Amino acid sequence: MLKPFFIGASLTLSLIAGCGSAPVKMADPATRNTTFPEYVTTPRIMIVGDSISAGPGCYKKHLKANLINAGITNYQFVGSYSDDCGGNVMHSAVSCSSTANFLDHEFSLPNCFADKKFAGITKLMQDNKPDMVMLQLGVNDVWGGSTSVSYVTDNYTKLVKKMRAQNPHVVIVVAQIHKIITDNCENMGSYRNAEMLVQAVPAWARANSTQQSPIYVADLWTNSDPKQAPDCVHPDEAGAERMGLNWFNALKPLLQ
Repeated sequence: MLKPFFIGASLTLSLIAGCGSAPVKMADPATRNTTFPEYVTTPRIMIVGDSISAGPGCYKKHLKANLINAGITNYQFVGSYSDDCGGNVMHSAVSCSSTANFLDHEFSLPNCFADKKFAGITKLMQDNKPDMVMLQLGVNDVWGGSTSVSYVTDNYTKLVKKMRAQNPHVVIVVAQIHKIITDNCENMGSYRNAEMLVQAVPAWARANSTQQSPIYVADLWTNSDPKQAPDCVHPDEAGAERMGLNWFNALKPLLQ
């Protein structure tokens, strides 16, 4: 069942309940936040992604600023790496990474980092104990323009299972990735491949969400613009600000 939850100015956010799930109860604004179990008093939020989230991806500082300006301060960003964009936002994103990398206990990326290993999703969950995971992966999967969408969504499913093995109540917000044109704005196949992935995400979320561990969908695609990136992939400051606002619109109803 697809139950509309929130419609923002630049993003549609839906709570996707799996088939056979009980109806989702809408929260009364006057009552406690019902996104998380009662024992969660200050939600721990972990960002998992690639360079769009790690660096040079700098939307994180804009997301944090939007949350603060809205008076939303009862949360904590957690992760294994410190922010390099001036926002002091901890995260667990790794440049050059793909969905498959995070399935391993640890992984290396020799083409980008010499002699360095990074934790996979299981260890990240164990080390950081997040109540919410912001999952923004897929850009490097569709980079070449010919990746099977089912390959990416199958990896999403495996990642979710590993998250839930460590925290059965984890709340997941998966991004519909932004518009990209790889190879310095030349490879339109990557745009089409990314678009197919984006179109598949809501159905994937609907099939994998549960009331115990809901999956929300954040639309980073619709109002994005490849021209707001020097290489049509990594957003410039204006693109990062737009992405930060989109993430804010996704998280706002979940953290209020």
